Amino acid sequence: MAENGDLLNEVKEAAEGVAGAAKEAAEGAAAAAKNAIDDAPEALKNVADGAGEVLKDVSDVAQSAIKDIAEEAAEVVQEASAAVSGEQLDSSATVGGAGYRADDKTSSPSGVASLVLGILSILSSFVGVGAIIGLILGIVGIVLGAKGRKEAQTGIATGGFVTSIVGTAWNALALLCAAALFGAIATVGVSMN
Repeated sequence: MAENGDLLNEVKEAAEGVAGAAKEAAEGAAAAAKNAIDDAPEALKNVADGAGEVLKDVSDVAQSAIKDIAEEAAEVVQEASAAVSGEQLDSSATVGGAGYRADDKTSSPSGVASLVLGILSILSSFVGVGAIIGLILGIVGIVLGAKGRKEAQTGIATGGFVTSIVGTAWNALALLCAAALFGAIATVGVSMN
């Protein structure tokens, strides 16, 4: 009987040892989980800060590129307007490699301007904050395209009108997507606090 009592004590001690080890493991796992939860907001903040810096850099590059493109486009539009309206008295003035005659009334300066603005509107949608600028360029292009179509029924005016509509829609969609993304990030940030 004494042997059974010793064996029972040994089993009891082993069970208490296993229970103690399981308790220590559970406490360690709980502490690790608590630390991970405590560190998560800081990690998300670091990711958001890094993303913000990248977005700022992209925005700066985009603004510079859009400014350069807009300046070049303004020069082309000015040259085209001068050539179409007859300010250049050459028999054929070249604008961007295309020949325009001073007495040619089949195109309008508004149509050419609309086409340039429509193309710039579409291109600007691919560069960060350029969607705002692209939306404005697209709206102005639509107005000029409609005016150009009234002045002269040409492919240039119609093309400008269509590209401006496409650019305006595309930029509006880009702005809506950006607003949704920032709203989601803000919601995640608020729920973490």
